[in-house]
Parts: sequence; structure tokens; C-alpha cells
Amino acid sequence: MAHTRTWNASLEAIPPNTQAAASGAERIRDLKVDIRERLELDHVMDETNDDGYHKQVTLEEQASSPANLADKGRLFTKDVAGLTELFYLDAAGTEFRLTDNGKLLLLGTNNAWTKGQAITEVDVTFASTITPDASLSNAFRCTLTANVILAPPSNPKDGQVLTIRFLQDGTGGWTLSFGATIYGNTNDDLALSTAASKHDMLTMYYNGTNSRWHVMNLKKDINNAL
Repeated sequence: MAHTRTWNASLEAIPPNTQAAASGAERIRDLKVDIRERLELDHVMDETNDDGYHKQVTLEEQASSPANLADKGRLFTKDVAGLTELFYLDAAGTEFRLTDNGKLLLLGTNNAWTKGQAITEVDVTFASTITPDASLSNAFRCTLTANVILAPPSNPKDGQVLTIRFLQDGTGGWTLSFGATIYGNTNDDLALSTAASKHDMLTMYYNGTNSRWHVMNLKKDINNAL
């Protein structure tokens, strides 16, 4: 964004003490414009109670890591292989890289989680052929009201494992068959439990190299107290 005036030593030197009061007032008005133009790059400046709030934070890419400061942390950006990446420097001088090529770095590293992780099970609306969207979850459920064909889940990631819980309705007797490009061991028993209200769990693995979903197993009648 171009500013009305360049903020430099010459700008800071005006108005001089010798300038008339009227001219000094004009310089004060200029200063307000200069400050607003710079603040509104990252701040709200719209004459509301939100004035001064951040609307974004823009970090200038640094040529090198800054020095650490006692009792303070520093968030900054730095060039890595032609990309601007985000870093954090703690008070002890330990530097943590936070992003990698458009992704959070922790997603591409070997992590040891200290708390349980979970993903929401997504309902698949029943149809004669269902196609779960693998970008929505790794866990799905579908209540059967008739026979169903499972088409290859869409939008998968290489190496993704997902589960689909099939629930027989109050009538039961419904069957499962598979669409093209779903693979598995033909000797496996992949027939659903057919009694009313039974729950079966299908597990699948996506091989991105060959663009194939592989059925790993079908666990039957899992809704029982043990």
C-alpha cells in the first residue's frame, strides 16, 4: 500500500520549532493521516468501537533468526527454500518451526500425543449406492433401509484408514455389495449381519499409489455388552 508520505528522519523533523502555529496544526493533521495509513494495514480503523483491534498480523520475513530475550517469546517469519515459514523462539533460545509448505509442521512430524485424540463419526445418508466423503472424517455410519452398494469413498488421502458402521434398521435383512475399484481378499466373509438392529464395522485402507481402497476386515454384530 502506498502512503501519502514516506516515514523517515525528514518527516520526523517537521514541524521545526520555528514554524508558525497554523502550519504546525497542519502538520499535526498530516501526522494523524500518516499514523492511520500505517495502522490500518493490520488494524481496524473504521470509526467504531473496534478501532485498534487487529484484523490480521503481517510478519515481515526476516533474513535470519532474531536473538532471544529473557522472559520473552518471539514469533517471526523466515525464508526456507523460497517460502516464508513461521517460527517461534522461546526465552531460552530454542527455535521451533511451525509451518512447512502450507501445512502445520506438526502434521508432518512423528508426534507423541499426551492426550486422547478423536474424530467425529459422520452420518452417511442412505441411498442405494453410498459414497462417503473421506475428507469429512475417518469414521462413518449408515443406517440401512434397503440393500446398499458401497462406492469408493471420495477425496481420500494416501494411507488413510476409515471405518464405516452399518446399522440394520428395525426390519433388517439388508445386504452390502461393493463398487468397482474396491479390493480385498475374496475369501473373506464380507456379508453383513442381517438380523434387525445389528451393527457391523467395515475397515478400509486407501492405497494412493494404485488409487485403490482395500477392505481390511468386517467385524460383525459389535453392539453387544461384554
